[in-house]
Amino acid sequence: MSVTTSPTTDSAPLTRESGTRLVEGWTALWNGDIALTEQILAPGFRLHFADDFDGTGSAKSFGQDELTAFISANSHTLTGLAFAADAAPLIDAERGEMACRWIESHADGGGDVVVKSGIDMFAVADGRISAVWSLTGNRRFVA
Repeated sequence: MSVTTSPTTDSAPLTRESGTRLVEGWTALWNGDIALTEQILAPGFRLHFADDFDGTGSAKSFGQDELTAFISANSHTLTGLAFAADAAPLIDAERGEMACRWIESHADGGGDVVVKSGIDMFAVADGRISAVWSLTGNRRFVA
């Protein structure tokens, strides 16, 4: 899946539309579209994990290079790995921040589907994601 994003600029602040495009791009990036990295991630980008996400360790922080290596490694390791936004993002245009629930699914060694979910909180600067704080759960959120 390839997503075309149009980063906003200082003259075009974060809106529901631009935030939704960034979350779509973020999701596509996690689904292996590494080419989106430069389009959607700001220079100096940092991803902060709030807990132990498989292969990260507690309170791990990634820049762009570590993130793309991590995504590439996981896409080859986990069968059928797929990420999806679980709801429309919440946008705070004044603060340049947004939040989104997401779902991860993949097959385990026995062929069963494992589903996890989490919440990502984003800081957006100059139309690109400058930082993400991510919390992963061991099961899917239930309404």
